[in-house]
Amino acid sequence: MQEAGLISDYLESIADALSFDRSLSRRVRQEVEDHLREAAAADPIGDRLEAERRAIASFGASHAIAAQFAIVSLAKHTRRVGAAAIVVIAAVFAAMKARVAWYTATQWAMSDDVRAVSAIVGSIDRYAFWLAVLLAIGSWAYITGRHIPAVFNPRYRQQLRRSFLLCAAAGGLLVVSVISDGALTAFRLSGAEVCAGFIVPLVSMTIEIVCAGVLVFQIRAMLRRATSTAALLKT
Repeated sequence: MQEAGLISDYLESIADALSFDRSLSRRVRQEVEDHLREAAAADPIGDRLEAERRAIASFGASHAIAAQFAIVSLAKHTRRVGAAAIVVIAAVFAAMKARVAWYTATQWAMSDDVRAVSAIVGSIDRYAFWLAVLLAIGSWAYITGRHIPAVFNPRYRQQLRRSFLLCAAAGGLLVVSVISDGALTAFRLSGAEVCAGFIVPLVSMTIEIVCAGVLVFQIRAMLRRATSTAALLKT
C-alpha cells in the first residue's frame, strides 16, 4: 500500500474484492470513502497520513468489509429473486388464462387426433405449474422470515442455500410448464389455416417464454453472486 494514498488504496482493495458486482462495488466504495474521509478529517492529529491510517484501522480490514457488504447484498438479492419468481409465475398464469379464454370465446376446438396426447401434456403442465407456484412462495417466505445476521454464519449460509434450491426448482418447473404450454398451443393450432386468430395464442406464448427466461436469468445471476461471495469468504 502506497503511503501517498492510504484511503485510495484501501478503497481500491474493496472495489476489487467486489468486482463481480459493479453496481455494488461502486456503491460500497463511495459509502466507505465518505466515512473514511470524514473520520480522517475529524482526527485531531495534524498528520494527514497518520489520520488516514487511524481511520482505516478503526474501520477494519478491507477484505472483511467487502465480505460483509457482499453477504448483505446476497441476502437482499435472494429475497428479491424469490419475490420476482412469484410475480413472473403470476404473469405466466395470466397469459395462460388469456389464451384459454380466447379458445373458449372463439370456440377453437382441438383436433381429435391429438386429444389423447394433449391430455397427458396438460396434466404435466398443471402439476409442474402449481408445484412451481408452491415452491416459489415457499422460497420467498422461507428467506424473508430469516433475519440477516450481522456476521455470516454456517446456519444462515444453509438457509440461503435452501432458499436458492427452492427458487431454482420453481424456475425449472416453470420452464417445464411453459414448454408444455407451447406443445398444447402447437396441438391447438395444428391443421388450422394461418389467420389473425393466431395472434392471441402466439403473443401469450411469447409472454410466457419471456417470463420464464427472465426468471432463469435471475436465478443464474443469483448463483453467480452466491459463488463469488463464497469465494470471497474463503480467501
